Amino acid sequence: MNPVLMVFNLILLAIRVLVWLIIADAILTWIPQVNRRHPIVVALRRITEPLYKPIHKLLPPEKTGYIDLSPLILIIGLQVLATMLAAIFRVMIIS
Repeated sequence: MNPVLMVFNLILLAIRVLVWLIIADAILTWIPQVNRRHPIVVALRRITEPLYKPIHKLLPPEKTGYIDLSPLILIIGLQVLATMLAAIFRVMIIS
């Protein structure tokens, strides 16, 4: 198998996993009964929170009616990144 294809597939897999972690994190914030100190919740927040911080600096929840749009913006950004990488890979294969 082509090593470039393997790296590309690994990057796409990492993006997909990250998107699902962001979705899980967002859903958990909607459930008040969730124990915020549970090790899984803590681990999930340690993964996602650093990714949210740059978005919070540009668009703090206070300016959006305290609705945190950072998960949505991050997912859209990751999808755009995956699409751009796919386009670059196609150009590399054609060349």
